[in-house]
Amino acid sequence: MIASNEFPGIPELTDASTPLETLGAVELDTPGHDIDADGTLDTETFHTDDALVVATDTDLDGFADHLTIVDTDGDFAAWEFHHSEDGETHWKRTDNGKLGE
Repeated sequence: MIASNEFPGIPELTDASTPLETLGAVELDTPGHDIDADGTLDTETFHTDDALVVATDTDLDGFADHLTIVDTDGDFAAWEFHHSEDGETHWKRTDNGKLGE
């Protein structure tokens, strides 16, 4: 599991099965990857003994728009951050499963 001190912005322990719907915005402190090859660093990755987290800021506002969590056992979940017309924000799971199945 990933603890909050390993992934800034996520207050609770997280793995691929943890629901993130009520998680707020996740700030990316030090993007180190350019996932869309446009010349701008937009993605941070976090590794622990139990999982890999990939957080991407597609609109370059400093906050993750996409999160993907892959556990060492192959379970994964992908999430997108949404802004509602009423100003509310939430994470929506877009995919989940087990790698290789």
